Amino acid sequence: MSKNSLRLATWNIASNEDFEAVAAKIAQLDIDVCAMQEVSLDPAADLSTMFGHGPGHASGYHWYFTPALVPEELGGGKRAYYGLAMASRIPLYRMAAFQLGPQHTGSVVNAEHEPRILQVAALPLQGPIFIGNTHLASTGDWSSSAVRRSQAEKIAGILRPLATLGPLILCGDFNAAPSSSDLAEIREALPCFYASKQGTYVGAPDRPPIDFFCASIALDADISVCPAAGLSDHNIVVANLTGIGGP
Repeated sequence: MSKNSLRLATWNIASNEDFEAVAAKIAQLDIDVCAMQEVSLDPAADLSTMFGHGPGHASGYHWYFTPALVPEELGGGKRAYYGLAMASRIPLYRMAAFQLGPQHTGSVVNAEHEPRILQVAALPLQGPIFIGNTHLASTGDWSSSAVRRSQAEKIAGILRPLATLGPLILCGDFNAAPSSSDLAEIREALPCFYASKQGTYVGAPDRPPIDFFCASIALDADISVCPAAGLSDHNIVVANLTGIGGP
């Protein structure tokens, strides 16, 4: 990170548990903070790497993981937890997590009814800057979703007062296009959207992007999409932000 600039990324890593490879890719792209979705973490196997004792120390990033699902809800006999993470070169000042629903009902049945969460972190820069991370409900046919709309409404209610304290940027896999009616409440609370012109889900490159950024204020942002190079079924979306405040 250079003074008055920040390289921020959002990336659904599709449960890739090779955190060394994931962090190496983030470092290769010179990303300061990467908000990640679909993070599957087995404490026995992965915490040593995240805590800086793995073979490559995950390329020097600080990791902040929040589970949405526990092993009993995932099934399959694995001891993995599943949720969101941020990897940051800058130690984050604060982090909070919020449940977005739907309610936990035992083993997960499908992606639309899977409990989802929101992470919010504060960056220790000259003024308060807040970074959010989320992953909204998915529908197999790309249709609108009452569950996703409810999650977006909850996010707007949580972030609206925080956005009065300083710039707030929400990163995520929204499983909907920026113009989707499901995201109307988020657009009202965070009116500035920053997305690529190309699709971000590898399996549907001709569809609108579903991985992007929303902000409480207008930003000088250059958006690029970087190939995941086999590490995920989502490409990496990077926002190069300038004029946002130095360290």
